[in-house]
Amino acid sequence: MKALAKGFFTIVIAAYIVALAGAAVFEFHLAPRQQKDTIMILRGENALQIANDLKAEGYIKSKVIFIFLVLKEGNLKKLKAGEYDFKGLDYRAIIDKLLKGQVIVKTATVIPGWTIRDIAASPQIKEIIPNENFSGAASDELRGKFDFLDSLPADDDLEGYLFPDTYQFPKDTDADGLAVLMLENFDKKLIPAFRDKIKVRGISIHEAVIMASILEKEVITLEDKKIVAGILYKRLEVKMPLQVDCTLLYSKTGELKAFDREIDSLYNTYRYAGLPPGPICNPGIESIEAAIEPLDSPYWFYLSAPEGTTYFSKTYDEHLANKAKYLDK
Repeated sequence: MKALAKGFFTIVIAAYIVALAGAAVFEFHLAPRQQKDTIMILRGENALQIANDLKAEGYIKSKVIFIFLVLKEGNLKKLKAGEYDFKGLDYRAIIDKLLKGQVIVKTATVIPGWTIRDIAASPQIKEIIPNENFSGAASDELRGKFDFLDSLPADDDLEGYLFPDTYQFPKDTDADGLAVLMLENFDKKLIPAFRDKIKVRGISIHEAVIMASILEKEVITLEDKKIVAGILYKRLEVKMPLQVDCTLLYSKTGELKAFDREIDSLYNTYRYAGLPPGPICNPGIESIEAAIEPLDSPYWFYLSAPEGTTYFSKTYDEHLANKAKYLDK
């Protein structure tokens, strides 16, 4: 009886294999569909559903062969979701891409000095993340993941921390996903040596980022940024207003005019002493470095000429003379 049962089982298995082979042959003779440029593999789809998708879109002729190859290497639960380009690939190349998660990526560049509003308005960003922005306040989850957000006020957004760089990310990335990539980059750039120097200065990371954002908008070169940082820190120490136009411009649109300096805004650093309440842009690494490593100098004033040169002066009278010489033309 045992021999009969064993023989019957062998016959069943053999018949199943023959059936699979027959199905594969049948599938091979079906006319394939025109392949699309890309295909989206959704999260949670199993290997059979993925095989159905690939067959339906003309990337493979046989679901049976695809499943067999996936099972053969023990990769049944290792296929990754995302948007892929499988045009012209054979079964093994398709499976290899799915295992590695080699999804279609998009590239977007965030320029130092851009605000959250600028990032959201970028054509590169809008192509991938339409109708979304990065203005939401930092969640408890984000604060738990990134310790540099500890000094960020509770209801503030991520202005200042979306690090400027060129990013590559999956096409299906949303605003939150891209923001996390930028925060991870910021975390890497804020090296331990920088964090230690911030503590030595007796300021918070948030205050350092606010200063860096001002420097990003005010001057161009690293050397000038370090000198201006020294000037602005001196003003803070003696409770002298910072008197920088860029902070006031952050809360306005259009051209800055003289009478705007009377506007009642906490970003009006002509009217209110101290740092503004938050960063005014997302600064690059040189501005962050300058905010952390300012240079001492005998200067109290500076101005940036239209061609980008920064002129420094020790007294207000010297400053007015530079202004008349380089700006009031």
